[in-house]
Amino acid sequence: MNGDKVKHKCDYNLHPFVYRLYPTRTERLIWCIMAFTLAPIKLLLFLTSVFLAWIPARIAVIGLPLEPDQPFTPWRLFLKDITVFFVRCAWFSMGVMSQKTKGTQASSAEAPLIVLGPHSSFVDTLAGALCGFPGTVSVAENSKLPFIATLFRVNQSIFVDRTDPHSRSKTAQKIRRRAEAKGAWPQLLVFPEGVCSASTSLLPYKLGAFLPGVSVQLMTIKYNRTDLQTWVNTGPGLIALATLLLCTPLISFEVEFHQVYHPSDEEKENPELFAKNVRDLMSRYLELPTTELTYRNLKAIVQQNKPRVTFLNLWWSIISKGCVDIPSREALS
Repeated sequence: MNGDKVKHKCDYNLHPFVYRLYPTRTERLIWCIMAFTLAPIKLLLFLTSVFLAWIPARIAVIGLPLEPDQPFTPWRLFLKDITVFFVRCAWFSMGVMSQKTKGTQASSAEAPLIVLGPHSSFVDTLAGALCGFPGTVSVAENSKLPFIATLFRVNQSIFVDRTDPHSRSKTAQKIRRRAEAKGAWPQLLVFPEGVCSASTSLLPYKLGAFLPGVSVQLMTIKYNRTDLQTWVNTGPGLIALATLLLCTPLISFEVEFHQVYHPSDEEKENPELFAKNVRDLMSRYLELPTTELTYRNLKAIVQQNKPRVTFLNLWWSIISKGCVDIPSREALS
């Protein structure tokens, strides 16, 4: 970029990579009280629930390779169901006490893939627990994370090696092979945006989920408020956001299943058209505009503004200024 400013043309209030938090005085008072009373208890319950979710998940994957060739047997599926229960308990402990599901989930035979959006937070993983903990298409690095790797394995995820130049075609082949099993495998849950945003608009969809040309079920996420858990690279980090959740009495989370989208012959041959049509439909369901800003724009914003929103910076801004706007309007002008 040679030091030149990159223009990120977009209405500031709709910019997908701007983190905004405007709490009321009452909310700030509640957060301060919760920080020294219930928040430590909620954190303990969360960690306990995660550990209890890990135990049956670890037993379920004993003796299996990273990506098994066959679906789980009934006893492994039973342990997976126990894992799902404790995953939901973990998010309940963090304050996501209202967990709702609307619509009807299609079978994996009818829709091998669930396309989910908008993707705004690590809390979005709760959507998987609300629909039976389907697998995901995840980067290979996640298979090495302590505790978390086991949860990815128990939902029979597909891992993508980003260092492999043929990873996209290999992933498409794996998805297609599972789809051809006529429901023997669980569904795969995909966030086609590929990166978290502020849920003000839908980012362009990556093509990975659409290359196999199989039917997909659309699924949308709604929070009672989107500013607390929004996780973008320009905003607060994981720990800082977790403290906000711990200090908030109640967060409402709702997923809704929509129609199964069967691609036309033209869309099967043209994944870009398939992805665009699905995104347009999701945009109507969510009543959100679409944007052409991508992860490349996000990286440019981070390089130009070098935001450092640590735990202490976030809380100091909340206490001293009463709001958070990162990056500022001037920085993006």
